[in-house]
Amino acid sequence: MVAVRTLTLLLCFHVVAGAAPTGRQPSTLRPPIARLGPSQAQSVGASRTARVRQWRNPRDGMLFVWVPEGSFRLEPGEGQSYTTPPQRFNVSNGYWLGRTEVTRAQFARFVKESGYVTEAEKARNRWTWRDPGFRQRGDHPAVYIGFSDAQRYAEWAGVSLPTEAEWLHGCLAGSEAVYPWGNKMDDRRAWHRENAGDGTRPVGRKLPNAWGLCDMVGNAQEWCRSGAVGVFRGGSWTRCPGYRYLDGRWMEPFTWELARKLHDGSPVLQYPWDDDRGFRCIRRVGPVVGEVTPPPSASH
Repeated sequence: MVAVRTLTLLLCFHVVAGAAPTGRQPSTLRPPIARLGPSQAQSVGASRTARVRQWRNPRDGMLFVWVPEGSFRLEPGEGQSYTTPPQRFNVSNGYWLGRTEVTRAQFARFVKESGYVTEAEKARNRWTWRDPGFRQRGDHPAVYIGFSDAQRYAEWAGVSLPTEAEWLHGCLAGSEAVYPWGNKMDDRRAWHRENAGDGTRPVGRKLPNAWGLCDMVGNAQEWCRSGAVGVFRGGSWTRCPGYRYLDGRWMEPFTWELARKLHDGSPVLQYPWDDDRGFRCIRRVGPVVGEVTPPPSASH
């Protein structure tokens, strides 16, 4: 398998990648945003505590849920002092975010209609989205997806990739606990190496967060946009709930990947695709929530 299977500590905790190795700049094309008619949005009960507005993309059938405006707290990340206080980031407008990762069946439809060839296939990699090295069904997340592959899919589907800030806001869903659901790992909420077996699992089988989003933690890592580069968030089926540093300290990679500082744009040499790397899409109805900066008065 690929390098991630060695579970080297640095790779487990700091998962950042640059653009695909073709030398091309990622596409910045974003389709125009159409206004949603009353028949396109609906309110459904997703949990005891939330009412979730949903919209289905007619292009690929993906179900999107509404992420409201608000704010999220970001803990100190790599290279920052443990005494650095958390910072609060404001999100001034809501948006539609895919309820789950893009599935293998949806990606197969895109390939069939567009004739697209992924970067892993062009590179003649042994494993690709067609055969990731383990059995998948159509409702599993598409993996071995590079950043440029995810961008091309999003353009085809008439949507976009979320920025890191948009992804984090959607994932945390207003929570300021260790995890979006609380302070302890909960197997009912995430697929990881100790409960997923030897590969990905069907999307949407774990409990959603407070805003109705599933698999934001675990199953497949998800590509986000940070300026001109791709970064990924959320942990995956290859991650255990905890790893031990060489000095004996424990680190929870899901927590790290949720809480580390926003990426500074510096590329890290790494596989541009992998057996646990997928994506979900966003449909915006307002300005991009991009490289957010904390308000001057933020102190907690």
